[in-house]
Order: sequence, then structure tokens, then C-alpha cells
Amino acid sequence: MLPDRISVDNLIAYVRSLHPNGGPLDHLSDAIVTGRELSDQADAVIGHFVDQARASGASWSQIGQAMGVTKQAAQKRFTARDEPLVPEGKAFTGFTPRARIAVAAAGQLAEADKDGTIDTAHLAAGALLDPAGLAAKATRRLGVTAEQVYDALDVGIPTSSADPEPEALLGLHYSPGCREAFKQALRAALRLGHNYIGTEHLLLGAVANDGPVPEALATLGLRADLVEGAITIEIADAVLQRRRDLAGAPAQQRHQPG
Repeated sequence: MLPDRISVDNLIAYVRSLHPNGGPLDHLSDAIVTGRELSDQADAVIGHFVDQARASGASWSQIGQAMGVTKQAAQKRFTARDEPLVPEGKAFTGFTPRARIAVAAAGQLAEADKDGTIDTAHLAAGALLDPAGLAAKATRRLGVTAEQVYDALDVGIPTSSADPEPEALLGLHYSPGCREAFKQALRAALRLGHNYIGTEHLLLGAVANDGPVPEALATLGLRADLVEGAITIEIADAVLQRRRDLAGAPAQQRHQPG
């Protein structure tokens, strides 16, 4: 049985709360959006435990049996996530230059670390590469250095490179956990009202779920809620500074997406 917090009654109340004065069609639209979000989250949860089962040595036949589907159906559903990360051929085009460099740096770490597959630890480390990026600034605001993060994640020190073309990042290999971090980064950007993916969103994506990487970062004080709070403050400070600059002479535009 599902916990009370996600019971049908609670979900209905949640949907109604989105537009308290809305009509039936408003509620229906909100219910569809909510259903999609829940479906994405449910798929991520199932995928997490599929990964755990595979890591423990379970076969696809055993996984399919546990899921109530055939071996082929289970394998097709969850190995599809290893296909290139190409949503309509536009992957990474919405990333800032710093974020693209962060992903490239994560790829370099992965090559040096093991088999070239980028996981969440590599992505988190890459996000802190540029000290001028919002991810690095937010981390420092919380009293944590990039070096402490690298040590906690045990992935080496990322190195900088030229801003890669989005297409160059499509050929890299991403673990299921890293792909989920990208999804969470997008959700973080939408939640913050941003139309781009910066280093701050990559860091939020890395700390969003359970697992060894969020746990390691939490021991440093980099919990998801604290990281998002620090990022929000950094953004507010940057906006305030920009207003001060624009009011002065000569005007300078200091803030750029991280």
C-alpha cells in the first residue's frame, strides 16, 4: 500500500490546490501534468532498483520476473537508457559554455578513472571546475572547497578545455545515474525559472537523489536543500550587483549564467 502522503486523496487535493479557483478543465490539465511528473519519478525509482539488481548479479530474466514482464521487455526498457542522449537532436544546446566545459571535463575524468563512462561523481566534479561558475560559488558559500569535493568523490581533479560543440558531447557515454542527474538538472532549471542549464543546475542534479554521490556530498554539508538555497542567494547577489553596475558609469554586466 502506498504511504498516505501519496494517496489518491492527497493527489486530488494537491491538483486542486494548484488552481483553487479553477474549473474542471483547469484541474484536468493540472492532473495530466502531475501524472506525467509522477510517471517520470516512478520510472526513475524503478530504474534505480533495476541498476541495483544488475549490480548484485541478477539476470534480466530474474528482473523481468520480479517486474511481471518478460526478460525482453525489461531489457528493452532499461537498456534503452544507454542510447545516446539526443532529445530531438538538440541535447546540450541549452547548456551554458561553462556547463558544456563541465561535461567535457567530466568525460576526461571518466576516461582517466575507469571505462570512460561518465557517472554522477564525474559530473559533480566537473560542475565545480570553473571557480567563477555559480556551482563553485554556492559551494564556497557553504564553506566547502572544490578540492574537498574532489577528495570526497575520489575522482581526481578536472581540467579545463575549450568550449566544446554540443555535438561533441553526444558521443560520450553516460551512466544511468548521470542521465538521471541531467533530468534533475533540467527540473531544477525549470523550478528556478531558467531557460538554460548552467553549472548550478548540474550540481543540483547531482545531489537530487539518493546514492553514494549525494551521501558523500552531504557529509561535507552539501545537502540538496542547502545547495539550492546557496545558489538562490548567489543569483540574488548577482542580480543586485548587476543593478548597481547598470546604475553606475560605466555600466558593467558582471553576472552570466553559471
